[in-house]
Amino acid sequence: MTKLSDKAFAIMAVCPEAKKYYGVTVDEIRRGAYKFVWAFPIDRDKAQREGYDSQYVHGSIELDVEYPGCPYCKSSQFLFCSCGAVMCWHGQRVVKCPKCGQSGEVTAASSFDLHGGGF
Repeated sequence: MTKLSDKAFAIMAVCPEAKKYYGVTVDEIRRGAYKFVWAFPIDRDKAQREGYDSQYVHGSIELDVEYPGCPYCKSSQFLFCSCGAVMCWHGQRVVKCPKCGQSGEVTAASSFDLHGGGF
């Protein structure tokens, strides 16, 4: 298992296929660069008690070599909505955010502003 730094934290994500939430362990590689390390099922209430909704990421994100993907659909591809939601992605061109309901075309980005909560 990948060793985590003391700067690691967790954020919330959602699987649109399963309509279930999960946590993602995020670790800082260097200032402004992060990696998704692990994903695990968790319910909304517990995630809020644990403070997953208070974490904020600004920068680039990559996947750790051991990142297992979504615990429900197994996808290791993800999208970020402009509302800050993190969700699984299965290659579709148009998506609807399960958090805010916004629909739109998928576009590439190299840097992100995301907030792990609000679910």
